Amino acid sequence: MTSVLTAQNIAFWGFMVIAIILLGFAAMVLWKIFRNEISITGLLAEPLDPGNPGAGVKASLSRFQFLIFTFVIAGLYLLLSIEAGTFVDIPGNALLLLGISSGSYVVSKLSSGPPKPPAPAVTPAAVQPVIVPPAPPPAPGP
Repeated sequence: MTSVLTAQNIAFWGFMVIAIILLGFAAMVLWKIFRNEISITGLLAEPLDPGNPGAGVKASLSRFQFLIFTFVIAGLYLLLSIEAGTFVDIPGNALLLLGISSGSYVVSKLSSGPPKPPAPAVTPAAVQPVIVPPAPPPAPGP
C-alpha cells in the first residue's frame, strides 16, 4: 500500500493552497478595481510633461512590456513548479528578458527627467511697488 503523504503530494497540495490564496487576493483586487475603490488610471501611461500634470498622458510601451513579461514569467514559473511538485530553476534567458524589460523601464524614467517644480504664483502681496522719483524742476531761463 502506498502512503498518501509522499513528498510530491505534500508539495502539490502546498502549491495548490498557495495558488488558491494568491488567486483569492487577485480576485479581491480585481473586485476593488471593478468597484472603483482602487484607481488604475495612469498605470500604463506616463505624463507628456512631468512638470505639468495637466498636459495629458501618453501610453508607455516600457511599462506595458514590463507588466506583461512579469506576469508571463511568474505565471509560467508557478505552473511549472506545480507540475513538477517542487521549485524549478528559472532559465537564464527568461531572467535576461525580464532584466532587459526592467532596464527599458528604468531608462524611460531616467530620460523623462525629474519633475519640474511649478512656477511660483504671482500674488498681489508679492508685487513690489515701483517708486518713480519726481521730475526735476525746470531750469531757470536766461
